[in-house]
Amino acid sequence: MSQRIFITGASGKTGLALLELMFEGGGTEADVTCLCRSERCRERLALFPVRIVTGDASDPGSLGPAYGGEKTVIHLSSIFHGPALLETCREAKRLIVVSSTGVFSEHRNKAGRIREMEKFVRNSGVPSTIIRPTMIYGTPDDRNISRLIRFVEKSRVLPLPGAGKALFQPVHVTDLARCILASLSSGGSIGKSYNVPGGSAHSLAEIVHIIAGLLGKQISIVPVPLALASLAVRILPGRIDPEQIERLREDKTFSYDDAARDLGYSPMSFEKGAGLLLDAIRSRRTR
Repeated sequence: MSQRIFITGASGKTGLALLELMFEGGGTEADVTCLCRSERCRERLALFPVRIVTGDASDPGSLGPAYGGEKTVIHLSSIFHGPALLETCREAKRLIVVSSTGVFSEHRNKAGRIREMEKFVRNSGVPSTIIRPTMIYGTPDDRNISRLIRFVEKSRVLPLPGAGKALFQPVHVTDLARCILASLSSGGSIGKSYNVPGGSAHSLAEIVHIIAGLLGKQISIVPVPLALASLAVRILPGRIDPEQIERLREDKTFSYDDAARDLGYSPMSFEKGAGLLLDAIRSRRTR
């Protein structure tokens, strides 16, 4: 009898990467059901041999009729939907939940709530594993590295708050998906939480120069004091959240030793991942 798996958030970037891995090379023996709440979601999932059910992961009343009693649940939707999920899926025997390394931030307003949700999952009684990715990138429409690539393509000068000294360790979405899949088949990961960063850490300025190198162009960085940048985004609100500026006061680097030991996690370097992303962006443009 094939394994029955219920996935929330399957139409997102991480979910689609996970499904691609699950069904590559002829597919998987698993019987996969994906929760969906929009027609756009259904269109994305129609590419895969999955059962699509309608429901909202934040609402037990909606989630209940959609959940078919699958014993394995992969929760890729917001961790803040944890209470609704666990109220509905309390009989599950295996739960993988994606959280965030933002739980460790001193400048993220929701860090305390993330900690509460992780504690809720651990104390639920359902055998669970918590996966904490850093900044996720790797698709042409992601909101961070792909946007930065487009900016570097068009610019010769780039202002960076704090001179771009804060360290980042972005994780490619394919590496994250591999880690989720590995945790699914590892009984040793039950009851554990794993930080899942990328394979190399860089300052924001280094990230910009790596991207510029891949594009074959030069770019000059103009340092902007953090205090001035923080004031500017508050006075002139736009796409940048003031919290994003404040978080540049701290490094976002993490060890993945535990994930490497238990899950065989071996993420690619940022330069390799950015190169793959650039190829994907160029491929989309030629369609």
